[in-house]
Amino acid sequence: MSVGLVKENLKLDRMVGSENVQANVESDIVVPDSKPDVHNILSAEGNVNITDKEIIQGKVVVDGNVNYKVLYTSNDPDKVLHSMNSSANFTQNIEMDNIEGTMLPEVNCNIEHLDMSIMNERKLAAQTILNINGKVFNTEEIDIVKDVEGVDDIQALKDTITYDNMVGNNSSQTVLRESFELDEDNAEIAEILESNATAVVTEKKVTDNKVIIGGNVMLNMLYETEEPRNPIHEVKHEIPFNHFIEVPRAENNMDCKVDLKVNEIYTGIKKNINEENKVYDVEAVLKADVTVYDKVEREVLLDIYSPSRKLNLQTSDLKYLKNVGRNSSQAVIKETVDAPNGYPNIFKVCTVKAKPVVTDYKLMDNKNIIEGYIDTNVLYMADDDEMKVYSFNQEVPFRHYVEMDGLEENMEADIKLDIDNIDYSTINSKQIETKFNLHAHSEVNKEYEMKVLVNFEDLGEIPEDNNRASITIYFVQDNDSLWDIAKRYNTTVNEILETNDIAETEDIKSGDKIIIQKNYEYKF
Repeated sequence: MSVGLVKENLKLDRMVGSENVQANVESDIVVPDSKPDVHNILSAEGNVNITDKEIIQGKVVVDGNVNYKVLYTSNDPDKVLHSMNSSANFTQNIEMDNIEGTMLPEVNCNIEHLDMSIMNERKLAAQTILNINGKVFNTEEIDIVKDVEGVDDIQALKDTITYDNMVGNNSSQTVLRESFELDEDNAEIAEILESNATAVVTEKKVTDNKVIIGGNVMLNMLYETEEPRNPIHEVKHEIPFNHFIEVPRAENNMDCKVDLKVNEIYTGIKKNINEENKVYDVEAVLKADVTVYDKVEREVLLDIYSPSRKLNLQTSDLKYLKNVGRNSSQAVIKETVDAPNGYPNIFKVCTVKAKPVVTDYKLMDNKNIIEGYIDTNVLYMADDDEMKVYSFNQEVPFRHYVEMDGLEENMEADIKLDIDNIDYSTINSKQIETKFNLHAHSEVNKEYEMKVLVNFEDLGEIPEDNNRASITIYFVQDNDSLWDIAKRYNTTVNEILETNDIAETEDIKSGDKIIIQKNYEYKF
């Protein structure tokens, strides 16, 4: 008998390893010669930039830098506030078993803790603890049996699997340039103290060989004026953008994951037509990391048998990564923050900064319920004759969720939080009303494993069992399926259904009594 196998080659993405490590980045920050001595640090922020990642000898080697922004006061009575920038490089190894240089590393990094202290009036000490998550993916190929030809009474147990196949990934940078002019009510710019920006993706689309993204860069700028009673001002602007990233083999209707951040931002002051320093130029460097996925659906053979022939089966473990959900949501978090006891009264709030932190999450009822807090830093001018600038921190708790179908409690989620806008107003001399626009991005993947048929051998006809009764009464056991019973008694599922007048294969349960007839085949 000639038996033919219809085979198919599957390419499957697997997560080979995932590890979390912490890195301690220590750096001395020297005050530039153009800046005055440091008297008191009001705020210190850090931004992590991953510059390279590669697999070398069983390790993911991560290179990057932490860019610092510091606001401080000096003993100079003529200037209220000062700022300076600095950076520190780092290299961190993430050890994993069974990883090779041909595999694809993915690295996410965030600052868990940043401590900035004064060593002397010209030098600061920065100690930063980074949380680094490294994942390594590999594309594996396996030949599976899709169908069998040449055996008339072959019984096949099939299943359909759905998985995400990574089509490609790429990184790209773009520079946004924009000029803004202050309103007539705003004072002239004496010095730009600080500029911060957050990129928000509002739309993304996969087309032929590229991914198109659109959104806004939310700009927040703090500057100093010559006004004695109102020296610190803050302005906000939105910069719209459209950008595309080339990804070969990308096609319409595919899905994609986009990680977008503002790597650097530069500002400069210009005069307007009235020779006033009210125009400022902005140059923002955006970095986009894009991965394109194709949702693949394939039918696989799990098991076969023949009531008339003995078959020797060869199976293999099929492991594949399936994206359960990828979604975003936003929420407005409102909270009243209080100046600590002993702090002077608030005359004017200069700015409010915020950093969201995840403390826990739980997957239930098709929701990723995220708990955390917003680390809030308030910079304000005191209501006294000296008009000094003070700052304080307060944690604002929140609870938010992202909806995704098919979630299970034992799955793991990747979460990314952004705050794209902060509104605030003074309630009284001790309290401030704050409002944060929080964006939550969540992705859940799960690795599945099953045994599939990769080959078999036909060992010939099965000798007829004359000792077996013509009718067998079988009591269904726990975890029994009609497929298992039919294979055990060399019959078929359809014959059992017809004999016992059962409508569906699922309509059996433990303890049920079913009749199995012995079929005789007469040869003339």
